[in-house]
Amino acid sequence: MLEIETVGLKQKFFKSPWLFSNQIIHKSDNELNNDKVSLVQIKGTKKVGVYCKNSLISIRFLPDSLFEKIENGFIKKDQFIDVIFNHLVNLKKAKSKFNFTNKEAFRLSHGDNDGLPAIAIDDYQSVLVLQSSSQAGEYILPYVIDALKQIDERSIFERSTGQIRKLENLPERTRWIREPLNKDQNFEINCLFSSLNMTFFLNKAQKTGLFLDQRNNLTYLANIIKNYNINSCLDICSYAGSWSSIAANSGVENLTLIDQDSWALNLAKRNILANAKGNTTIETLHGDMFEHMQGLIKNEKKFDLIIADPPAFAKSKKHIHEAKRAYSRMAKLASKLLSENGLLIVCSCSRNIKDSEFLESVSLGLEEGNWVFIHKGEQSPCHTHLAHPDSSEYLKCYFLNNRVL
Repeated sequence: MLEIETVGLKQKFFKSPWLFSNQIIHKSDNELNNDKVSLVQIKGTKKVGVYCKNSLISIRFLPDSLFEKIENGFIKKDQFIDVIFNHLVNLKKAKSKFNFTNKEAFRLSHGDNDGLPAIAIDDYQSVLVLQSSSQAGEYILPYVIDALKQIDERSIFERSTGQIRKLENLPERTRWIREPLNKDQNFEINCLFSSLNMTFFLNKAQKTGLFLDQRNNLTYLANIIKNYNINSCLDICSYAGSWSSIAANSGVENLTLIDQDSWALNLAKRNILANAKGNTTIETLHGDMFEHMQGLIKNEKKFDLIIADPPAFAKSKKHIHEAKRAYSRMAKLASKLLSENGLLIVCSCSRNIKDSEFLESVSLGLEEGNWVFIHKGEQSPCHTHLAHPDSSEYLKCYFLNNRVL
C-alpha cells in the first residue's frame, strides 16, 4: 500500500469522503498499475482510500475499519473482503431504521457517502442491483461482489452504465452476477416503491431501475394532491411513470406523458394502470420535451398538475450555463400549460447545478402570475446526505402553485 501526502490541508481529519487532484502530491506512474489506480494511506492519518491518478476526484475514502487490518503496508484479500462484509452488514442495519426498507425498494449503498467509493447498490427485495461509476468503483467491485455473495443469497445484477463512466473512459456493462434460481425468470422486476406497485426491466432500465431518490417527493405529492382540484396531469420525462402513478392512484383520470423513449412510455402506462383508482385515460407523446410542450401550447392545452423531472442537463461544469437556460425554458413552457391554481413540480438531478441556481433559473422562466412556493423536496434518506455542504445533496425539487384568489 502506498502512502500519499496532502497539500494545503491543515486538519488530519476529513469531512468529505474524497480528496481532489489539487489536494494531494501525486505518485509517479512507475509506482502504479496500468490503470494508475492504487490503495493508499494518507500520511499521518488512519485514512485509507482508492487513489486514481487520472481522476479529478483522486482519492475516495474506504471504511475506517480497514486501517486496523493493514500489516507492514499490506492487507490480505480475505481481510479486505471481511471489512467490506462487515461494513455492508452494518450499513443494512443503519438503513433498516427507515421503515420503508422492510418491504419497499431502497438504496443500500449510496457510493462514497456510504463508505463504498462509486458503488451504488439498490435493494429491490427480489434482487440486488449494483452500479460502478468510476475507476475507484472498478477497483473495489470484485471485493464488494464477494462480500455481497456471502451476505445474501438473492440474485445480483450489475448495471454499470451512464455518462459518469464515459467521463472516465469506462465501457458500459450489464450482466447477471448471480442469476435467479428460476432459470426461466426474465428481466422483469416487480417491487413496492412509495406505496406503488412498480415494474421495470433490468435489461432496459435507466440507472439501476427506478429513481428511488424521489421517494419523499412522491409521498408528499400523494399527501397533498387531494387538497387541490386536479383532474389532469402532464408528466414531462415520465420514464417508468412514478409521478403519474401517484396521480392516478389519487383519482386523477386524464394523464399526458412525454418521453424520448417509446419503450419507457409503454412501461409507464403499465405502471399507471396497475396503480390507478379511476377510469384513467393516458396519452403518450414520444420525442423531444420542448417540441411537444410547444405543440400543447399551440393547441391551447391546460393541465392542473405538471411534473417536469428531466435527466441532468449539466453533465459537467462546462454545461452549467447551457443547463440554466434549459431549466428556464422548461419552466416557461410548463407555466404556460398550467391551469389557474395548478401545481407545478420542477426537478433537477444535476450535481453541478447549485440549488440556488436551479431555483433562480426556474423563477426567471415562469410566466407572469402569483407563484407561491409550496414545498422544497429532498432526496430519499436512503440516498445518504452527509451533514455538511457538498455535492451529496444533488436532487432539487420544488412544488409551486400558480395561485389565483
